[in-house]
Amino acid sequence: MALNVGPDFKQRWLTAPEAVRQTFIDDLHRISEVLQPDSDLKRWVEYDQQQQQQSFQKIDQAYAELKIQLIEEARIRRQQMLEQRLAQQRADQAAYAQALYQDELQQFAAQTETLASLRTQLDQEILDYTARYQKNPENGSFNFAKGVRIADEQILSELDSVRVRLELEAETRIEEAVQQFRSQLQAAAQEEIEYILKHSQFSKEA
Repeated sequence: MALNVGPDFKQRWLTAPEAVRQTFIDDLHRISEVLQPDSDLKRWVEYDQQQQQQSFQKIDQAYAELKIQLIEEARIRRQQMLEQRLAQQRADQAAYAQALYQDELQQFAAQTETLASLRTQLDQEILDYTARYQKNPENGSFNFAKGVRIADEQILSELDSVRVRLELEAETRIEEAVQQFRSQLQAAAQEEIEYILKHSQFSKEA
């Protein structure tokens, strides 16, 4: 009679481990021996039982090894996927940090330009005030009818004090901008570290 192996035999045969296919071939050879006219049926039955037990062990071992191989391949795929996501995360954060840095540079340049303009304006005001007020006569007396004149030294002192305050304020703003930029970079780095530590447990569990 014809041997019916099923419609999906080819797929099952090709996907079976090599050891399983070899075991099936050995079983078929053993079955063909019993068809020989001079075969001893009793001895063959005993021998076949022994060989069947070994065949089952070989098949179980082959599928156990296949399962381990598939699990390892899946773990490698998950690890590669995790590494790709981490690389993309680092690239995104690097791009974000670069954009943030460029923005800070632009703000710093704008602040520097503003401070330079303020300093130029302040210097011009100093010159204007200096030109407006004249030095008091050394030997003259005050004429209160004409109003009280302020000493040039006092005016210059006040203007110099204003300039110092503006410079200190400018330095403070620059330092605040730098500190803010550093804080943002540290936050981005901390976020990446936490992301890596969180997902590294994934690979350990696998």
